[in-house]
Amino acid sequence: MKQILFSALFFAAFYVSAAGQEIHKWYAGTQYVGTVVTSGLVWQCSGGTCVLEGPYGTGLNMQVCQELSQKVGGLEYYYNDAGMIWSKTENSALLKQCNGR
Repeated sequence: MKQILFSALFFAAFYVSAAGQEIHKWYAGTQYVGTVVTSGLVWQCSGGTCVLEGPYGTGLNMQVCQELSQKVGGLEYYYNDAGMIWSKTENSALLKQCNGR
């Protein structure tokens, strides 16, 4: 029950904070091709990069990253156009956490 409440509050805060903000893009490195939905967010994957665009703030979200990673088989990187990046050379511990390793 606590996990459900936490998740509901987390996503409510995530979406409420997005209201009225600029549109940003997020990128995730994977060879997956197709559309992937993570927590109601729709990623378009082209066989090299998955892209998400919307008014969802300027941060990188661990839960969204982990869900995407599980669905596409791991990520090589995760970053956005606001300058946040998780890769093997920058914030590698966060990328490892995202990938569950």
